[in-house]
Amino acid sequence: MAGTARWIAAARARESGRPDALFSDPFAHLFDGKVGAEMLALSESATGGENQFLAVRTRYFDDVLLESLHERSQVVLLGAGFDMRAFRLPLPAGTRVWELDRAELLAEKESVLARCGAVPRCDRIAVPANFAAEWADALPAAGHDPARPTVWLAEGLLYYLPASAVTGLLRQARGHSSLGSLFLADVFGTGLLAQPEMKPYLRWLEHAMLPTPFCTDDPGGLLAACGWRAEGGTQAGAADANFGRFPKVPMPAPSQDSVNQRAYLVRAVAAE
Repeated sequence: MAGTARWIAAARARESGRPDALFSDPFAHLFDGKVGAEMLALSESATGGENQFLAVRTRYFDDVLLESLHERSQVVLLGAGFDMRAFRLPLPAGTRVWELDRAELLAEKESVLARCGAVPRCDRIAVPANFAAEWADALPAAGHDPARPTVWLAEGLLYYLPASAVTGLLRQARGHSSLGSLFLADVFGTGLLAQPEMKPYLRWLEHAMLPTPFCTDDPGGLLAACGWRAEGGTQAGAADANFGRFPKVPMPAPSQDSVNQRAYLVRAVAAE
């Protein structure tokens, strides 16, 4: 949804203005608007404070993406929204980035980029996509080569899809991936749905006849069922996904309660 994309843009704009910013997105303020600022304020009013996860998630995937591009030159951003990695990251020469999202959102993004004269740091291709249907077949026509390793990034996307669309997305991405390809995503445990601040949102979804947010307590099993092998993932707040934004305390001992409240930052490779 465009509103969600604006909310994330507002969060990135605010993060970029911090003296201890985890990343710099000088374009985010072009996309947030009044709607984005209001959604950010409402979300943090509901949760009782600033959402540190959003900044940590973006920084973590920035780092993994740049590291991964030493061996791969193709990047597909799934549900790209107002993502500006093609413009703000020091991508290696020869990198190609495909941005997939709804046609109307991409059109709005292109209009803003044209007005501000933004120039990408790579070969960037926007591809309209409907993730509830077959979408990956449009990639070869847009120049993507499935025989070459690809980095797929689904940041903030899977949560908004029904379970069938999530498995379909993972399988379609695998079907267009050579060995050596990497899939990155964030996935929440089912405990998120039981948190009190989620109740109004869940009631609204039910009233609007929209699917319950996608969550899983077994991201590794989900990936394996779709042709991917989890490798080197983590969770928000762990030592490698903290960046000084979460308390420096040991991660809880495994239990059902601690597992199903986790925010997983998934890394998976194309399985043979």
